Amino acid sequence: MVAVVVILFSTRPLLATIDVTLQMQLGNPSGAITDTNNHDHYLIQRTVEAIDYSDNLGEPVWASWDLTTNDIGGSGRSSTFITDTNLPPNFYRVTTTDYNGVGTNNFNRGHLCPSADRTDTTNDNKLVFFMSNIMPQSALNNQGVWGNLEDYCRAQLTNNELLIICGGSGFGTNTIPSGKVYIPSNVWKVVVFVPLGSGTALSRITATNRVIAVSIPNVTNGLSSDWQTYVTSPQKIEQDTGFTFFTALSPDIANVFRTEVDGVPYFSASFYTNKQFRFTVNGWTGTNYVVQATTDLVTANWISLKTNAAPFQFIETNANTFSQRFYRAKIWP
Repeated sequence: MVAVVVILFSTRPLLATIDVTLQMQLGNPSGAITDTNNHDHYLIQRTVEAIDYSDNLGEPVWASWDLTTNDIGGSGRSSTFITDTNLPPNFYRVTTTDYNGVGTNNFNRGHLCPSADRTDTTNDNKLVFFMSNIMPQSALNNQGVWGNLEDYCRAQLTNNELLIICGGSGFGTNTIPSGKVYIPSNVWKVVVFVPLGSGTALSRITATNRVIAVSIPNVTNGLSSDWQTYVTSPQKIEQDTGFTFFTALSPDIANVFRTEVDGVPYFSASFYTNKQFRFTVNGWTGTNYVVQATTDLVTANWISLKTNAAPFQFIETNANTFSQRFYRAKIWP
């Protein structure tokens, strides 16, 4: 993603362990319940994740989980997808053979909670191979940009505990060849970064926590491998799904999180004094951004002025020589 903005002139960390009470700390965005007559939003709560399962779609509409370094171990990856016989007897129980033929259309059995997030024990890894944790996902998406985001999240665990929720959106009439499972037009994910510390992640959340939200087309060609290309706001995903995120948080914090678009640079603390124009460039901490300027938005001949890791201060020392000047910042390179 190239993000652009334009303006005119501790305590010792205690890592969580896998537990059913930790997997839905951000809330229940669809109001799913454990009612066997609810074929749209049936709530499943396991030690490794929480799921809103749709019997009518043959897949989850969301899965939610907590991720720490304690969840990553050496169990390896299970070799078998498992029919979820724990589903209510009046639900259709999707089998792995129902997905036969998806490879012909360049689709995979796509995990919501990924295998690599649950390698602490062999049993915990097996639990995410239930077909109730699987959605039809294009191979290009699943093995490319989606996998890259999963890898990125795990790489942040040295300093963070992550609260993650993901699912599909844009369900229409398209199904896998067996007709048993519907194919979403997009797959989305929301990740809240919580710096390590004592207590639950929920107890450490403030309005300053980083939030990543992506919505990625579930297509078989033309996708970027760069997950930043598909960054959006949680609010946009709410509009696409009808869900309400962050219901377990205070309204003030939830409202901040909903409008977050990760990595989009913005300017703050701008002021003019002594013929100098100053502002602070904010974005991903430690990521390089370039400040560019132009005097004409029609020709848009942007000149690069300064590149640095965010946050940093930019000073225009010759501000009085311009009748007008436009500035922007974007990720560099």
